[in-house]
Amino acid sequence: MQIQTEADLEKHIRRLIKYHITKKNKDIYALKNKKAVDIIICRNGSKPALFFIEVKYYRKAHYRLGFGSRKGGGFQPEIVHEEPKYFEKNLRWIMASEEHPKRGILFLDSKTIRKYISGGAVAEKYNNIQKCIFNEVAGFKKEQLVVELKKWLSS
Repeated sequence: MQIQTEADLEKHIRRLIKYHITKKNKDIYALKNKKAVDIIICRNGSKPALFFIEVKYYRKAHYRLGFGSRKGGGFQPEIVHEEPKYFEKNLRWIMASEEHPKRGILFLDSKTIRKYISGGAVAEKYNNIQKCIFNEVAGFKKEQLVVELKKWLSS
């Protein structure tokens, strides 16, 4: 699948989860609806848990890789700023870039995201992630991304 938008990237990740994770383990599946985050994954069984994925796709035409809403509002900036332990463990960011397709797809925790916040901190402004993240953090091809997702979802 060729990824050209954030919606394409989200569809791609949902398909990976459906066909490479849920197909092998019916207790792990992504919810179809979303409100707070892009993808919510349920894990049933003896150790039930919820996992959250934020999907970001950098496009040259947008000139930025933003998160949250104007004036620093929204779920994403609050999670990055406040560092709640539950989300430190159970939230990941999946990112790709139109400018860096060969770098693969990044699979990141919020701790890594914090290192790349424009201006060094979440504030009452449009919050952005520096696009240099795509040059400095290794991305994954499809097969390795599936392996990383499986490890995280079984933790």
